[in-house]
Amino acid sequence: MSIIQLPSTRCYWNENLGHPKISTVMSCNRFEEIKRFIHFNDNTLQIPKGQTGHNPLHKIQPFLDHLRQRFLTIPKEEYMAVDEQIIPTKSRSSMRQYNPKKPHKWGYKNFVLSGSSGFSYDFEIYTGAQGCVESDSNLPKISTSSDVVVRLSRTIPEGANYKLFFDNWYTSLPLLIYLNKKAILPLGTIKANRIPGYKVPAEKDLKKLGRGATIEKLTTVDNTDISIVTWYDNRVVNLASTYVGSRPASEVRRFNKKEKAYQNLPCPKAVMTYNRHMGSVDLLDALLGYYRIQIRSKKFYHRIFFHMIDIVTVNAWLLYRRGLDETEPYLPLADFKIAVAEGLCQVNKPTTSARRGRPSYELEYAIEAKKLRGHVAIMPSMDVRLDKIDHLPIWTTRQRCKVPDCSGRSHVECQKCKVSLCLNDKRNCFLRFHTT
Repeated sequence: MSIIQLPSTRCYWNENLGHPKISTVMSCNRFEEIKRFIHFNDNTLQIPKGQTGHNPLHKIQPFLDHLRQRFLTIPKEEYMAVDEQIIPTKSRSSMRQYNPKKPHKWGYKNFVLSGSSGFSYDFEIYTGAQGCVESDSNLPKISTSSDVVVRLSRTIPEGANYKLFFDNWYTSLPLLIYLNKKAILPLGTIKANRIPGYKVPAEKDLKKLGRGATIEKLTTVDNTDISIVTWYDNRVVNLASTYVGSRPASEVRRFNKKEKAYQNLPCPKAVMTYNRHMGSVDLLDALLGYYRIQIRSKKFYHRIFFHMIDIVTVNAWLLYRRGLDETEPYLPLADFKIAVAEGLCQVNKPTTSARRGRPSYELEYAIEAKKLRGHVAIMPSMDVRLDKIDHLPIWTTRQRCKVPDCSGRSHVECQKCKVSLCLNDKRNCFLRFHTT
């Protein structure tokens, strides 16, 4: 696997555009050269196309395996969902799929096991019908779609009553039975033709009963109790589960076109639970879409590589939020990405003279408070500010000191942080800025 040390970058504020921009000493040609030669696997070991064992993802497989192993080390949430996402691309590849229901219709299909917070715990990139799919003799063969859930759920601890959600493309009765025997509690919408022996009520019959009509059927298959809930809202929806049914029912607010007023309708417990926890992969897609890496390339594995970098960053931000202390400053996703980029490019190993122990957040609080009051110069992240590497004073034009509680003006600027700081016989904001 290639490891590339990127040059240092600086983040500046563009008042006309209203958002930070990253400038770097690296030339465009240098970046394109690095992107051209980056690789993750030995191409001579790839099995030719058409032969048994051919893996279309061979060029990037070690990188994907490493990320997946790191994701699996994180304790899982109680509520999780399996759904597909599209890695957007316009490049020509046999793995590219078309899905008109997705915001990005063309791209590589990626099946994701995600928690209710949006954290990606596992993934599987679809390589096509002829692609090489990891096989496990201990896993049952149910169907093409249900087998995706079977493979992604094998890393979920058994016997801990984790809840797993999926839509009607994956749901089948054998899948529900398999998960229930593993003590994984499933819930998903289901197609009417996948429920043998059950005649789904016609929409016209439910329409006579009124909007909000609910019908529940219980059955036992292979010593597993299954609940089939049919609910009529704008359309008929069927849900199947082994742990939740129609009761206790709740109420939802809907607009009545005839009466031109809102009304409360009864809603089954299964529908409420499904709507609350099924959108985890959609939440992940939304977080990825805010600040997606927009780099074009004709090589298919480049697009997958950049997408995985986005997922890693979002996962890191979600973990940061999960363990955030009330006394620590909060970073939005955009600021977190800037801090990560700046840290990877500038932070080096601490010197022996670096102060040990947990750093004080007193100055960081003052900087964040000043941001809320109005315009403030872009400050380096705490990791860069306290790394004790290359923070040397240089002479520049006289500007106001950037320490929030200092009103002095100084000709001294930190050559690394690019902020003006007092450094004279009366005030030493330079030392305070880089040590607290």
